[in-house]
Amino acid sequence: MTNPGHNPDHTDSRETPRHKTPLWVKGFLIAAAVLVVAFAVLHLSGGGMVMNHTP
Repeated sequence: MTNPGHNPDHTDSRETPRHKTPLWVKGFLIAAAVLVVAFAVLHLSGGGMVMNHTP
């Protein structure tokens, strides 16, 4: 018996359908993670966004 080839529309009953995340969503999540990490580093190091304006 020959294999007719891979059909991307056919899903086997054992397989779950795979949904691909759009590239812009991945980019947004990476950018958000970088901003959160940068904010945490600035906050923990004592610099940045200081609310005290007295000399």
